[in-house]
Amino acid sequence: MQDKRFRLFQKLVCAPYLLALLGLLMPLATVSCTEKVIAEPTMYEIAMGLDLSTELKDPAAGLLKKMEEGNPKSIERLKETIPNFPIMEPMYQLFGIVAALVLAAAFALLAPYGYYASLGSLAVGMLSMVSLWAVLSQIGSLCNAIGMQVLQVEPGVGIYCASALILIGTAMNLACIARPIIDEFKAKRKK
Repeated sequence: MQDKRFRLFQKLVCAPYLLALLGLLMPLATVSCTEKVIAEPTMYEIAMGLDLSTELKDPAAGLLKKMEEGNPKSIERLKETIPNFPIMEPMYQLFGIVAALVLAAAFALLAPYGYYASLGSLAVGMLSMVSLWAVLSQIGSLCNAIGMQVLQVEPGVGIYCASALILIGTAMNLACIARPIIDEFKAKRKK
């Protein structure tokens, strides 16, 4: 009976990784200008190429229009950083994070059949979380490269949600890895 419950637990390890994909539908980052939120893009929007002319909220949208009309040199400077301004370059590599989460879930499904699957799920899950935070850092660097020091990039709800779910999956993987070791230790101790 207890072995069946543990096998079910091992199979359920894939759930947090798949739910993290839904977390990425929420805003990955919050971009604010003088403490007013001007954009909240999701990871999927960033991956496909964000259109800043439609995504930005006031006061940034109004400021962008004024810059286009009154100061074309500033737009040219922005185009040095973002060549297709106001459309950001697609970051298709973000779909690698999606693939990593799916792979972590697939490894978790294989966990009842081998110890290495849990290790693979654990490693790929943690790499996807580190990659998410690296993307957030890259977005902050992009805002700094534009030369607008009034822009502030902070983590959004989506990155916190995905990170929490990945950590839950990690804890579940560690439990799946530790249980056989503990059971073996107990069996040796009884002998």
